[in-house]
Amino acid sequence: MFLFFGPVLGAIAPLSDVMVVNVTTGSSAFEAGITKEMVITQIDDTPVSNTQDIIMYMSTIEQGSVVKIYAAKDGVVSVYDINKLETAEEDIFGVHVNGVVEGSPAEAVGFESGMVMVKIDNVTLKTVEDFIIFMNSTHSDQTIHIEVLGTNHTSGQTNVTMGFDVKLAQYPDEGEEKGFLGVYYSTNGIKSTPLGLTVGEYPSKMYLQILKDIPSMLTGPSGWIILFGLPILGIGGEGFPGFSGTFAQFYHAVGWGEPLGIGIFWIANTLLWIGWLNFYVGLFNCLPAVPLDGGHVFRDYTYSLILRITGDENKAKRISGAIAGTFLFLVLMSFVLMIFGPYLVHGF
Repeated sequence: MFLFFGPVLGAIAPLSDVMVVNVTTGSSAFEAGITKEMVITQIDDTPVSNTQDIIMYMSTIEQGSVVKIYAAKDGVVSVYDINKLETAEEDIFGVHVNGVVEGSPAEAVGFESGMVMVKIDNVTLKTVEDFIIFMNSTHSDQTIHIEVLGTNHTSGQTNVTMGFDVKLAQYPDEGEEKGFLGVYYSTNGIKSTPLGLTVGEYPSKMYLQILKDIPSMLTGPSGWIILFGLPILGIGGEGFPGFSGTFAQFYHAVGWGEPLGIGIFWIANTLLWIGWLNFYVGLFNCLPAVPLDGGHVFRDYTYSLILRITGDENKAKRISGAIAGTFLFLVLMSFVLMIFGPYLVHGF
């Protein structure tokens, strides 16, 4: 954990907060080789940090002008020459799907990363707040109809409207009665540009800074909860399994890690999981169940206490063994209940 939060995170920096969401087939951007999930870092000599930077810069460029787009894929920045079109497509309003939770209702019906949710039942989604308000009013086993913009894999056509009937699951957090869809969604808007591509934002700079600030939060319990719940809860409840997939596209290696390229992400992910798993292996070993170390310590302390009370070694050994065996049975049954309990309640 020291290496992860110290020199390794220090060798990782954000490229930009702007990612290509869609590329119009046949456009200048498409012909130049721009693809989805590339991260735009610069236009001509102007650095890009958000979608508004692109919109503002393009407003100063005449129609038909050629601009140089600096876009990164797997940490490698390439330059693409693209013609400015007459006008941009109409901005797409909705909630961008950044990812889909494995085994969720969204995955079951065919949701994919890159889709844009535009309507749920009769509610038009223009902002993330619209989506959150609607989902807070739902409940498990409720069936909702969601309209999305996505890619038709048969024809290759983009921004095709598709509808899904989704039966919501029980929300995983205890005490929450609302329904669970199972998508990771973006917090920023999606903008069409007069370059034949649509861009969206992700708070990569803010996310990395929060990760770097975790050690300074360890003076209180909240910091430890974030640290040891990181792969499950992440920063905003979406989980942080490490620098991988789409998430890794927003970052690159700097400083001593620059020669390693994407290898810095392998090092970071390895250190994160080694530290996290070792903590929980140690915590598991503290359970009061023989043959775990916690079980031996618990049985020995119980034996010592009973011997002091009764003065009979055989009785102390027999009683402490019975108590330790009872705790072993309870621990094993708790695991069985966690595995099969949901099936007993909701059926197999």
